Amino acid sequence: MKTRSKAWLLATGAAVVFAAPVRAAEGAAAGAPAASNSDTAQGEIIITAQKREQRLLDVPQSVSVLSAQALDDSHAERFSDYFNRIPSANIVESQAGQTRLVLRGINTGGVGATVATYVDETPYGSATSLANGAVLAPDIDPFDLARVEVLRGPQGTLYGANSLGGLIKYVTVAPQTDAFHMAAQLGGESVSHGDAGVSGRLALNIPLNDDAAVRASGFYRKDPGYIDVTNHASDANGGKTYGGRFSALWKPTNRLTIRTTAFLENLTSDNTNVEDVDPVTLEPMLGDYTQARVVDQPNRMHYRIYNATIDYDLGGAHLLSSSSWSSLDQSNVEDASGLYGGLLTSIFGTPLGADVVQSIKQRRFTQEIRIASDHNKLIEWTIGGFYTRERNTLAQALNAVDGNTGALNTALSPLETVGEPSQYREYAGFANATVHLTKQFDITVGGRYSHNKQGVTQSTDGPLVPAPEFFSASSTDHAFTFSVAPEYKPNDWTTFYVRVAKGYQPGGPNVLPPTAGADVPHVFGPSTTLNYEAGVKAELLNKLLTVELTGFTITWKDIQLLADVDNFGVNTNGGKAKSSGIEFSAIMAPTKHLTLSANGAYVDAHLTEDAPALVGGKDGDPLPYNPHWAGTLSADYSTPLTDATDASFGASWRYTGKRKSAFDTTYGQHELKAYGVLDAHAGLSFDRMRLDLFVRNLTGSRGITDLGGAGSALNGLISAGVVRPRSVGLSLGYKY
Repeated sequence: MKTRSKAWLLATGAAVVFAAPVRAAEGAAAGAPAASNSDTAQGEIIITAQKREQRLLDVPQSVSVLSAQALDDSHAERFSDYFNRIPSANIVESQAGQTRLVLRGINTGGVGATVATYVDETPYGSATSLANGAVLAPDIDPFDLARVEVLRGPQGTLYGANSLGGLIKYVTVAPQTDAFHMAAQLGGESVSHGDAGVSGRLALNIPLNDDAAVRASGFYRKDPGYIDVTNHASDANGGKTYGGRFSALWKPTNRLTIRTTAFLENLTSDNTNVEDVDPVTLEPMLGDYTQARVVDQPNRMHYRIYNATIDYDLGGAHLLSSSSWSSLDQSNVEDASGLYGGLLTSIFGTPLGADVVQSIKQRRFTQEIRIASDHNKLIEWTIGGFYTRERNTLAQALNAVDGNTGALNTALSPLETVGEPSQYREYAGFANATVHLTKQFDITVGGRYSHNKQGVTQSTDGPLVPAPEFFSASSTDHAFTFSVAPEYKPNDWTTFYVRVAKGYQPGGPNVLPPTAGADVPHVFGPSTTLNYEAGVKAELLNKLLTVELTGFTITWKDIQLLADVDNFGVNTNGGKAKSSGIEFSAIMAPTKHLTLSANGAYVDAHLTEDAPALVGGKDGDPLPYNPHWAGTLSADYSTPLTDATDASFGASWRYTGKRKSAFDTTYGQHELKAYGVLDAHAGLSFDRMRLDLFVRNLTGSRGITDLGGAGSALNGLISAGVVRPRSVGLSLGYKY
């Protein structure tokens, strides 16, 4: 009779900390046959948070792991399906492809990212605050991943810029030389108040010989829409996502391993996921899931990553070189009629609206070389160097459109154009070491010095500009980040640790005309966080219960904000903030069939100093979109029905507490109501086949995920991003 081990069951409990023994699960997630009980029962979760393979239990910091099996069981397809199940993690999103990630409340609505993103060895996204990196977190399809690691708290020592709040790291499945593997999946989904979508996924692992293999995967997903646009279309916010990965592995000698990877993904959203609400009560004014717009608002994203990683065994240490080239392209349209329509109509005497057409191009090359010692009894060390060169182009055009039809008014358009190309270069050196002082006591220390140079130009033209303008600016800055983490292990299944770590966000230049006064900042400095945390990780009751508890305090200074200085809109450093909280997670497998899990966080994040007047935040105001309380409860049950058939059932409930919206000088911060989302699934497994029925947001919860400001909708209303309504889906999978 076929049964699943407790280790496998841990993967289905919750897509969070201690999700599954990764070494055992990677092959299964990649399309290999499921491991036997003996293979996985004593398995350990192996991660690379400190850029070397370690047991999760031995890493002296707060890390959540989402295994491939957990992602599969939760039918994850996008960020919103899994990221906010992680303790102290939040998403701010009003449209697919435009997502802000928040960890431990480190967010004020700025344009620079506070959470860094890695794909294997590649830092992805913009390192500068000049290319809207904060709202362009790559929403990577999670198919054919080994795991996702989420590191909470500053990670500046090993991962550098923009990891001042934390890091999300996608670990893809490497080609395997053992055998041919295949995984395929077909699915369909129907959304309440909307239409239907379909998806398909395929992964192939092909060994070429004992020393080489290739792996290829592809995915396609048509997302159903559920937002109606009055006088335009129903279910207007549908979209599609498609792409794939190709990886080749070659071991020409026993010491040398070469891996190359190419990743491509295209994401298209036809409209925003918002409804129009009253600016005071936040009640929908045009009907549920309904908005009024003059023009359509599509958003298109193209993600590309190319990487070559070379690993050479020096004997006692490994030399690793990672070379990457990545790109991100965005083109989108925003309806600006709520801001400019009335003014244009009064000037030209005919009903007019407005739109803003924007494009962003990011091109980034990175090179990292590091040497890491092998595991030994006294000191394990890593030392390396890092270089990145980034070129970005941001272009915007403000157009006049017909106020009734949305057609472009070619006689007036473009009213204004702005072009802003920028360049960013960074050099860094880093070192990290773990000293095993005794069998039970270790201390990990690290440091990183980074130096960057930036340049930017800005050109403006159009009828609203008295004369064409062209300005340029440049800046240099540097940062030193560090981490110190002693840990005490009274036994092999318990770890106590304390960690102090610093993270940073690069500064940059402001593009200003020569007439700007001396009090207008021509540069803005780095923003930094200093994190103090203490935690315990333990496996109890013969590994039937796994728990983690962490307490932390983060001080954030020189926060980067958009301010008005002498009527110039500039990036500047202003205000301070503090975030303190407790994170916990627990997974219990009381029987080999049942897994129970719980995780959550209490986070108090607020300003400790007034922000600039244009921003509107005052000392004591909560940081935006950070709930004081949030958590997830889940239960999964699996049992054999026959010798060839297993059945599984599960449910999870995710709670997001009250929180405040972004700082707003017009309406102030709104209080957003708490909400809970209930998901459920049931499935049958037939040898290599698996059939699943799943429901997301079973009770039709209506939480707000993002709130626009004045002018974000027509007729004095504002826009509100809302939780996806109830959806029901069916998937059929095959693994060989």
